[in-house]
Amino acid sequence: MPDKTLHYTAGERIIKAGESADQAYMILSGKVRVSLKKDGKTVDLAVLGEDEIFGEAAIFRGGEYGANVDALEDSEIAVFTPDMLEDMISSSHPFLRALVSMLTERLKQTNTRLVTSETREFIDIGFA
Repeated sequence: MPDKTLHYTAGERIIKAGESADQAYMILSGKVRVSLKKDGKTVDLAVLGEDEIFGEAAIFRGGEYGANVDALEDSEIAVFTPDMLEDMISSSHPFLRALVSMLTERLKQTNTRLVTSETREFIDIGFA
């Protein structure tokens, strides 16, 4: 389990899009809403609950968070850093290490293709 857990009340912002991404989060209790704001319009991307993870891209690539995350209910959230993930992976079975590595690489490739493809234009149109 993580060294750090945070508590948020309903309506409280957990992540603001554009903030430096240096942690991932796992919901221990409660629910959160993941959303984007584009041209003054809020687009809901997901509602997440217990045992679900958000901010996971921070673990793999850093950069900035791409969406807002707000507590829909009072929530307890576990915090994970890249170093914590590395410790968990290095102490796991070799198959799990290889699986995580493969899935991470595939996700990076998919994201890169999405950003550079025509599909990106359709996503942008959807947020208009």
